[in-house]
Amino acid sequence: MKQEPKARALSAGKGGGTPALADIRAIRLAQKATNQRVEELKLRLFRMTEQHMDQAVSLIRRWLKDGER
Repeated sequence: MKQEPKARALSAGKGGGTPALADIRAIRLAQKATNQRVEELKLRLFRMTEQHMDQAVSLIRRWLKDGER
């Protein structure tokens, strides 16, 4: 019985019928756009993390070099 709200939510826009093909296509396009944005954000996060890691390594190397003097 827990699946009833989901079924009603899917068909609420069409008076109890299945979603129209145009609706399905619109949802799929929105999913593609969302997935693309997520991938862009993941790549941006990766690049930022990589840059910060490089900076941290440089700092540590500098500290070690200064400590040898």
